[in-house]
Amino acid sequence: MASSHDLDLWKFMINGNCFRKLVDTTASAVLVVGPMGAGKSTTIGIQTGAKYEAVKEEVDGRLKKVYRCVQSDNRRPQTGDGYTSKTLNIGLYVAEERYGGYSYLDTAGLNEDRTDTHRMWTQWSLATSFSLLPKIKCVILVMDFRSLVSERGFGMRATAKSLAPITGSGEASRHFYDSMIFLFTNAYEDGERVQAESIIKIARTQLSEQKKLWEQHYRQVDAQSRADDPQIQERVAILTFLKTLAEANGRVHVCFPDTPAQSESQRLMVQKMIGKSAAITKEMLTDIVATRPTSNLEVLQMFAKLATEPDSRLGGKSYTEMLRQRADHLQQLVRLKEKHKERLQAIESDWQSVQRDMLSTLWKNRDELSQQKRLAEERMNQLKMSEAPTVIATKEVKKSHPTSGWWIFFMFGGGWGWGKQSARETLDYRDAWFSKYEIKGGDYTKDIKEHDSGKGLLKIDFTSTEGVDLNVEVRFFRPEKDTEETTRLIASLERQVQDLTSQIQDCDVKMVAFQGADSQKALVALIMTEKDQLEHADQDLVEQLDRTAVQPSDDFPQAPSQWSVLTNLRGVLSVLIEKQMLPVDLAASTREPIESFLHAWDHVQKLLRELERGPGSSAISLKSSTVSSHIEDAPPVKPSLRAIARLSWAHFCAESAIDKAGDVGTTCKREHCVQLISVMVTV
Repeated sequence: MASSHDLDLWKFMINGNCFRKLVDTTASAVLVVGPMGAGKSTTIGIQTGAKYEAVKEEVDGRLKKVYRCVQSDNRRPQTGDGYTSKTLNIGLYVAEERYGGYSYLDTAGLNEDRTDTHRMWTQWSLATSFSLLPKIKCVILVMDFRSLVSERGFGMRATAKSLAPITGSGEASRHFYDSMIFLFTNAYEDGERVQAESIIKIARTQLSEQKKLWEQHYRQVDAQSRADDPQIQERVAILTFLKTLAEANGRVHVCFPDTPAQSESQRLMVQKMIGKSAAITKEMLTDIVATRPTSNLEVLQMFAKLATEPDSRLGGKSYTEMLRQRADHLQQLVRLKEKHKERLQAIESDWQSVQRDMLSTLWKNRDELSQQKRLAEERMNQLKMSEAPTVIATKEVKKSHPTSGWWIFFMFGGGWGWGKQSARETLDYRDAWFSKYEIKGGDYTKDIKEHDSGKGLLKIDFTSTEGVDLNVEVRFFRPEKDTEETTRLIASLERQVQDLTSQIQDCDVKMVAFQGADSQKALVALIMTEKDQLEHADQDLVEQLDRTAVQPSDDFPQAPSQWSVLTNLRGVLSVLIEKQMLPVDLAASTREPIESFLHAWDHVQKLLRELERGPGSSAISLKSSTVSSHIEDAPPVKPSLRAIARLSWAHFCAESAIDKAGDVGTTCKREHCVQLISVMVTV
């Protein structure tokens, strides 16, 4: 079971995701990869229209040339180290049509693997992003030229190896390299600027050296032993990278954006190279996802846990329970709004008839709550008794068969690449106990080395059919009543029953109060008191959600609010539902919390919309939750009039959507809107 620290880390990671934006954008995707500090942020800024100039700044006591942004209309990645969460999530930056209209995906840190939690999230994020994208128009690799030549190319080899988590090392990796263009920064040698032709020449020299090392290492090694060598993927990645760069005529650009004019020149040159690149199609992306682990079940289980886990900072309630509680308050306010005006008029005519109507409504509400409580109790009892086999974990065993080094075959004209070999991998499961396991996949043989389900031990050696990739999934089962997800769901249902019991008791108290009203004045006071109480109760919930969800840390100095985490959790879950990305055989104990969370969210939004329109809306006063956007990007710098008008228009639209001001305020905003439109048209 994850610790509270792990849950805090998950909240940080989820708060920084952009899957919703990834789905909503219609621009062609350009994947930007490269080491930290190589110049990815500056590159993306330039391609989205920013202008830079070179300046001298003192860094660690020495003057150093750095690029400072002097003009930009849009947000862009922060230069420098940035925040840790940027190494865990894809950053999305969409260029306007006048700048090419591409979506640039900053993939910094997709090789993040400092802990199992980090690895699980980045594996899933990468696979999910590739599953959502219709295609990748181009892959841009940004490198510091010094890493290509210093220490006999050590930095280059490190870059080639770090690409493996993104490109993979199987045959599908060729799609990335076919689509790749290369941007080099800090390209100086002996004080002179280096040209693209010189970089290609250096790559050819290093490729020749690496070929010789390959031949020396593998000349006397048989084909299967080569395939089983744990360093084979790194060696193939280095050779593949060097061969791609050595043959990259017309696909290498050396970056010197020392002035705004040179920034624009670089943008146009790179944009032209992007346009000529070989796109990675949806089918290719699907093949790529199929060749690497995804940690899909584990991440979905964590989403379900985040939705249902009680939080001490929220008074022991989960996100789903907070949404349900707010929906209950809003539902009662909607009913009051619909009947408030008519009731006050009706009370003047016949207050006793109104009293009977109120009591009837309360009885109906009590019956509905009692029905919900009964269903929750029945579901709880069903889960406590269920023996249905339920997946508690999946382990993916995937490995490309040895013909993955496809470019190597052509280099040596035969060798081990001519024969079909097997891929071998070992599953070593040492975790929670299980009642049984099941293997999905084909074209393999297995050798069971250890099996003790009660102790949670299973070790199997897998070997694929010759010439076939190893692609196996091992699923571990328990009776549904014994799973951790079921335990959490039962606990959530128990809290729901307690909450419903409390609401039923409130109904009983209200019925006694309304029965005791003995005059028109007393009845009016009761109705108005109920509205005030509901508004105060909703305000308390909103204030709880506006508090920080986690404590800040060195890695994450900006702690998100509960509302920010809740909103971003809803964003990623809505994408999974919309794109039908939940497995059809996903256990109910995992699927139900996800769907219940989204249902509660949608219900709250529907009620808020009802309260914002129609007669009586002005009588309802609600506090809006603070939406603290997860922004780690640099703001616009000296934006153009066009950008100012666009940003102001976006702000106006957001404000007017929830505006509750009078006619005078609305009129002023409309006049401001007309002025903005005039500016935009003029520009």
